[in-house]
Amino acid sequence: MTATGTARTALGVFLTGTAASRVGDNADLLALNWYVLERTNSPVLLGLVNVLRLAPIVFCTAPAGWLADRYDRRRLLAGTRILLFAATLGVAIAVADDGPLWILLAAVLFRALAGCAEPVLRQTMLPLLRGTRPLATVVAMHSACLNLAMVVGPAIGSLLLACGPLTTVFWFNAGCSLISLCCLTIVPVGAHTAAASKPAGAAVSVWNFIRANPVVRAQLALAVGPMLFAFPYTSLMPLLATDLLHGDASTVGVLLTSGAAGALAASVSLSRWPMRRPGRLAAVTGVALGGALLGLLLSALLAPETAAVPATVATMVAVGIVGQTYRTANRAALQLALPEGIRGRILGIANTDRALIPAGTALLAPIAQTSSPRIMLLVMGVGCVLLTLAATRLSAGRHAERRRSQKEVSQRCSRP
Repeated sequence: MTATGTARTALGVFLTGTAASRVGDNADLLALNWYVLERTNSPVLLGLVNVLRLAPIVFCTAPAGWLADRYDRRRLLAGTRILLFAATLGVAIAVADDGPLWILLAAVLFRALAGCAEPVLRQTMLPLLRGTRPLATVVAMHSACLNLAMVVGPAIGSLLLACGPLTTVFWFNAGCSLISLCCLTIVPVGAHTAAASKPAGAAVSVWNFIRANPVVRAQLALAVGPMLFAFPYTSLMPLLATDLLHGDASTVGVLLTSGAAGALAASVSLSRWPMRRPGRLAAVTGVALGGALLGLLLSALLAPETAAVPATVATMVAVGIVGQTYRTANRAALQLALPEGIRGRILGIANTDRALIPAGTALLAPIAQTSSPRIMLLVMGVGCVLLTLAATRLSAGRHAERRRSQKEVSQRCSRP
């Protein structure tokens, strides 16, 4: 097999394992959120579960990037997935026993600690497996796999919830973890070896690189609005489904699947037609994402009762399209700006933006409890728009100031 064929096979096997893992995770998330809300009837406790699920990102993601720059990335990822398999079994047992809630919270936290490095390790593998494909295209293909899982996962989760006990979903996720581990072990040897066996430079050079690179700075700043105010909608969907549509677990699954279908359409399109200016696209779609959430609120308020479900589903498709276009453009702009020797560490820093999702959940869930989920949705849309505009303006101002400074230096140097 040629080197190009080997690279294509390696990428295909890797993405298959990634899709299997994420299908199980998305089915699991649907079941976990519904179980907590049904058992406690508390938006605050639902928010707490999702804080525990995502909070370890703050402490563990950046060190994971450092490890990815030093050691074999495939072995690190395999070890992470083994831990995730064991931790998922623990969550399943905690739900099956229906014991004290703190046991479930502890199991969720342990699983979060076990898997918080997985997204960074996955992303650092992509440049090593791309072969001759453009990196932005491979990033979009990876996003397409994740979004396919977001469509299939909640659908399977809803089906399993309708046909059997809730714990079946967690056993299903454990099986998906095993499939992903098997796929990872058969990635062709050599495809996972980092281009540089040692990281380039000390930690201080990473921060110097970020300060000196306007593209990286801009993409890090742009993440705040969408991650804090928009993407918590996946965790808060049970509240939105019950308030906007008076629905149940199947309604949650339909809305999540609709958003994922839009995201899948966006990522597939981006993988076929590469982005020319991903940084600018990320800024535009970050603002548009907040507008799409406001559209979700308007569709629920203005649509007739008989058309409420179709209108909300259609709006969720739009939310998925815009949100995934933002996320793919943001990650593509970052990947294209990074040298291989420090790629893991900077992606580790960038992936800490996922910690803003539980922070947003913790901020927004009390708003839903003290006022209403509709007020919460209004805050989500407005907050996303305002913060993204502020980040765009700040980044543009700093870039213009830097260009003026460089121009002045050039003029002084050119004087006789």
